[in-house]
Amino acid sequence: MKKNTLLYNFNTGKHEYALVEYASVCPFCNHALSPTVLYASLIEYDDYEKNKVSLLNYCSNCDNEFMSSHSYDPEDDGYLYVSTAPAQFVEHVFSDRLQALSPQFVKVYNESLHAESLGLTSICGMGYRKALEFLIKDYAISKNPDSKPTIEQLPLSKCINAYIPEDRLKTLAKASAWLGNDQTHYVQKHSTHGLKELKQFINAFVTFVDAELAFQDAASFIAGSSH
Repeated sequence: MKKNTLLYNFNTGKHEYALVEYASVCPFCNHALSPTVLYASLIEYDDYEKNKVSLLNYCSNCDNEFMSSHSYDPEDDGYLYVSTAPAQFVEHVFSDRLQALSPQFVKVYNESLHAESLGLTSICGMGYRKALEFLIKDYAISKNPDSKPTIEQLPLSKCINAYIPEDRLKTLAKASAWLGNDQTHYVQKHSTHGLKELKQFINAFVTFVDAELAFQDAASFIAGSSH
């Protein structure tokens, strides 16, 4: 939701009002908020679609100030929220079971998430694709330890077809791989799906794998129980 905001125009030296979408989360405390705007500025360009708004915001929850950037929105001649600074990065916490299965997946996924939090959306998708390969191959190796050398050398698509037999996991792995490949190529084959869907499919794959690992723990527990 945009709010009518008084901006100082650096080009004209005058103040004017514009509709601006505010940041919804404080980058320091991660608390949902409608920030108090302490200062607002506008820089205009010959190409008006490149116009930028910067806000100095105050969070009453943690008593910190932060900057936010906003890009021009031609739909209503207003400005959309883009990012905050300083960017506070919060790692995605994976289960101990998944970290033990594929530590490199966890590492590369969170590096990609960090890049995304900095607005580096052109490169984070490649990182998610790399993380996915670690997870799929580590999972396949855990199920087929004697085939480790083969799995390590296989292209990801062949690894999925040969070593991910369960239909739901195979579907999620394939969809994730296709979208991940799009992030690394000049031409995007699947224009209706992007980074958002790639992360959704990867996270769904993680959920299924994590559930299977939990089941294995439960089965071992029951087998070793005296009941």
